[in-house]
Amino acid sequence: MDALILAAGDGTRMGSSRPKVLLSINGTTLLEHHINALNALGIKKIYIVTGYKHQDIEKFIKEKGYRNVFTIYNPDWEKGNAYSVIAGEKFLKRPFLLVMGDHYYQLSPLRPLVRMKADFMMVVDSNPGYVDVDEATKVRFKNGRVVDIGKGLKVFDAVDTGIFLLSPSIFPFIKNSIKNGAETWNDVKRLWIEKNPLPLYDINGSLWYDVDTPEDFENLKRIIKEREIIKARDGIISKTLNRRISSWLSQHLVKTRITPNQITIISFVIALASAVFFGLGRRWSLIIGGLLIQLSSIVDGCDGEIARLKKLSSAYGAWLDSVLDRIADAAVITGMAWGASHQFGWIVWPLAMIALAGSLSVSYTETRYEALFRKPLDSSKEIPAKRDMRLFLFMLGGIFNLIPHVFLIVSTLSFAEVLRRLLLPTAEE
Repeated sequence: MDALILAAGDGTRMGSSRPKVLLSINGTTLLEHHINALNALGIKKIYIVTGYKHQDIEKFIKEKGYRNVFTIYNPDWEKGNAYSVIAGEKFLKRPFLLVMGDHYYQLSPLRPLVRMKADFMMVVDSNPGYVDVDEATKVRFKNGRVVDIGKGLKVFDAVDTGIFLLSPSIFPFIKNSIKNGAETWNDVKRLWIEKNPLPLYDINGSLWYDVDTPEDFENLKRIIKEREIIKARDGIISKTLNRRISSWLSQHLVKTRITPNQITIISFVIALASAVFFGLGRRWSLIIGGLLIQLSSIVDGCDGEIARLKKLSSAYGAWLDSVLDRIADAAVITGMAWGASHQFGWIVWPLAMIALAGSLSVSYTETRYEALFRKPLDSSKEIPAKRDMRLFLFMLGGIFNLIPHVFLIVSTLSFAEVLRRLLLPTAEE
């Protein structure tokens, strides 16, 4: 399957001299978002219809070095956007997705769409939670098919998201529509619906956003930060400290070619370095070890942020992050115990082993609970024992030379949280 992105308009309402798709949101242009998302969906070739300042978009694509992305200049870009759709006719010979270039959307709900077949299918949202419904194109459907559209509909069932599944057989219809004076894509849709009610695909409240004004851009930045960067289940240290720094880093790193997995490995290496400094047992090395483990914790948040911003999330990436986190935890606790044992004696080792067991148990019980009961853990009364808190305490232990005390605190918090989880009600009870 291929894709066609409409990016020919001048976006006069934005008040910018650049094409709208090249404006940056949290470090990533709208165009990069589209390309990353479509590549993640398995799209083979991506065609971008350009018009206004087309040289800027062509230069951007060339500089980025995309191998499967091509531009199509539409000389009639100042006319209705149906001309931009028809511009892709000679390039699109198989089913394709049509995407509005000034829209932002969440990737995951669209995965089933690329496996479907239809001459013309509209993606709708029956539960819009982010866009201004008054400004959106309303959709009324019956028996699973769109029977009417329009901004002025008083009674409607959903809104048009600006994403469509099409086949090349649509092009003769578009040409005929243009001949009859229907020069906008909305006009083409209305003419089609008059003869053939459209099948629909409902994303039902998933994140998508139509960017028309500077206010829209600022609002979208806020939404993305809340939904794509900050995780709802972050621990207290992540929410109050780590994400403030990692989100800033990610907005700069997203402009580079660094991958989420590379960031995972960097965080892991920093943690191993922390373990080495802890193991030296010197006063200065404990401070450095503490600072490094907190730095590792902050960088560890960037991999997921970059994955979500670049639409590069993967099961392997999540698995790699989890495995390396556990190895890093074991290495850091061992290094702390080795270094502290020279000062506090053998008692450090059993405290370290209990702290390690508690740390691993917190991670393991969450993973197994959600795998077995297929629902997230209830975190409403959660005890602060997640990794962000543990590593923060390790930092304090190194800086203030209180490693045995920190082991005791981590053990108490960890096993208290595990006990809380064991007492949670489940569907099987």
